[in-house]
Amino acid sequence: MTELQTIISLHEKLIYKIASKFHDLDKEDLYQCGIIGLIKAYKNYKKTETTKFTTYAYNYIFGEMYEFANNMRSIRLNKNILKLYKKIEQAKYHLAQSKGYYPSNQELSLFLGIDESIIYEVERATSTIMSLDQESERPIYETISSKKDDINTNNIDLKDSISHLSEEEQSIINYRYFKDYTQSETAKILGMSQVKVSRYEKKSLTKMYNYLSI
Repeated sequence: MTELQTIISLHEKLIYKIASKFHDLDKEDLYQCGIIGLIKAYKNYKKTETTKFTTYAYNYIFGEMYEFANNMRSIRLNKNILKLYKKIEQAKYHLAQSKGYYPSNQELSLFLGIDESIIYEVERATSTIMSLDQESERPIYETISSKKDDINTNNIDLKDSISHLSEEEQSIINYRYFKDYTQSETAKILGMSQVKVSRYEKKSLTKMYNYLSI
């Protein structure tokens, strides 16, 4: 048995555990995605890493499954729902900018001229993908957040970790974590898709985490 085969054998339970987070999708398809993520983690992992391989691999495995689930659910969602979802997100952004706070469904209903129950149903239909977005960010971001407790009051280490990012990556981190914009809002401001913002954000947080772990 090769080293890679051993790694796969040892992490099968982890792959299926992560797969259980995704509902209404074929578990074997998710398993194959998990294997791809595990192989990518294996190829990129350096033995000098201070992070345990299991923790390191988690984000790769989840990332592959998330992308697969996102694509599958996007195909399933009715085009009219997607159009309405985009309209609601744009309204949220507009009202947040003008009022200075996040609008309620009632305010959105009045602004858009549609029934509040429709807004609820659209948000419910898209909530799985959005919740997975948050899940994909959490493991890395929480690690960075906990690391910030050890940084002096000037946050010099944190600033240094951000300075090592590309200009585009710095903009995304700035909007997401210092200005508290959503991925949708950040995508609109920077003129890119939400999927691209999500990928760049995960990549940036990984870079920051690796820098802060040195």
